[in-house]
Amino acid sequence: MTTRAAKRAHAQNPAPGEIRTARPRGAARPSEHSRPSKLRVAAFLAVAALVIGGGIYLAGSVFMGQRDKTTVNGAMAVGVSMDGFDPATLNAKPGQTLTLDWWNQDAPMHLTNGVHTLVSDKLNVRLELPAQSRRTVTLTAPMTPGDYDFWCDSCCGGKDNPKMHGTLHVEA
Repeated sequence: MTTRAAKRAHAQNPAPGEIRTARPRGAARPSEHSRPSKLRVAAFLAVAALVIGGGIYLAGSVFMGQRDKTTVNGAMAVGVSMDGFDPATLNAKPGQTLTLDWWNQDAPMHLTNGVHTLVSDKLNVRLELPAQSRRTVTLTAPMTPGDYDFWCDSCCGGKDNPKMHGTLHVEA
């Protein structure tokens, strides 16, 4: 009997007339539920903290970024994302100059050429905004009351996507 398996089999099934001996004192008992070492637990917690912290950092611009607030005096905050413009309707009086604090919350990999655009043929506007950036822009409302469509044509289906449209409503 030179192998451990053979010794184990002999100890479990002693020969007839042989007495089963007890395990030597101090021998480790096999455990079904062994406890991990403190170092292993600490390493797991450190890796978990890094993963969660990295996720919070990466999602910060989406979940904790400045959304509907602006630091530009008298400006209206306007966001653009794959969900469209927010707010989708801008109100103005005829001939009024609007100052927009325009921000893009999307990452470059989600955008064609890394930008969202604000385009309107009737307003004679074509503006670009790089991914994850802000910019102050001015628009002048037409003198004729009515609704003027604008859209993003750089991604998301462009002008054909109903979500990527906004309206400049010029009051009568």
